[in-house]
Amino acid sequence: MTGCGFSSGLYKDIIKAQDLITEQKFEKAAQVYEGILLKKPSKNILIKIRFQLGEIYSIYLNDYDKSLKHFNEIAENSNEPLWQVRSIEKIGDIYFENLQKYQKAKSAYIKLINFSPTLKKQNIYKYKSALCTLRQNKFTEAIKSFNELVNSEDQINLADSYYHLGLAYFYKQDWSNAIKNWYEYLRYEKRKDKVVNTKFLIANAFESNEELKKAYNIYYSILGEYPNTSVLKDRLNSLYERRVARKR
Repeated sequence: MTGCGFSSGLYKDIIKAQDLITEQKFEKAAQVYEGILLKKPSKNILIKIRFQLGEIYSIYLNDYDKSLKHFNEIAENSNEPLWQVRSIEKIGDIYFENLQKYQKAKSAYIKLINFSPTLKKQNIYKYKSALCTLRQNKFTEAIKSFNELVNSEDQINLADSYYHLGLAYFYKQDWSNAIKNWYEYLRYEKRKDKVVNTKFLIANAFESNEELKKAYNIYYSILGEYPNTSVLKDRLNSLYERRVARKR
C-alpha cells in the first residue's frame, strides 16, 4: 500500500495491521483495518483495505459473512475493473468452496462471464459455473455446459470437464456415456490416485449396466491400488457369484 499519498497516522495504522498479520494475530489486524475504514480514507486505500479484510475474514477467521460484505462493497462500488473482477472471483469461490451455496456462486461466475470488457479466463468461469450446475443436481443442464467446454477451442480444464461430464451421465444412469467420458478423462489424467478412483467408477458403471465381466476385470486390475481393499474384494466376490449364477 505504499505510495498512495496517505497521512503519517494512517500509514502507522496500516503498518501496525501488516505487522499483526505477520505475527498471525489476524483478529487484531482486522480490528485495526476496520478502524482505518472509520477514518474514511481515500477511495484507492479504501478498496485495498476492504480487499485485505475480505481475505483475512475468509482465509484466517472463517467469518464468511464479513468477508462477503467487504468483497461485495468493492464489486458494487469500485470503478476499477481489476478490483471488481478480483472481488467477484472471491465471492464466487467463497459461496462455492466454503458455503456450498451453488446458485449464488454461479451468479458470481456468470457476472464474470458477461463482464465487459471480456475477460481472458472465460472458460475457467464457465467451468466453475458448470460445476455449480452439477452440484445443484441439474444433470441435463450440466451435461450441456461440460459438452460446450470439451468442444471449445480453449482446452483449459479439459480433463476435469470430461470427468464431470462422466459424473453427470452417471447420475442420470446413462452408463455408456459415463464410461465413454471417463475413458476420455483417463487419456489426460496422470495422477495415479485419480486414475484408480476413476477406474473404480468405470467398473461401477459397467456393473450397473450388467456388463459383469468388464466390471470384474477392471475391479481386479486395481486390486492392491484402490485404498479400500475390503470394498473391492466384496465387489469382486459379488460379481463372481453373479457370473456363476448366470451360467447355471
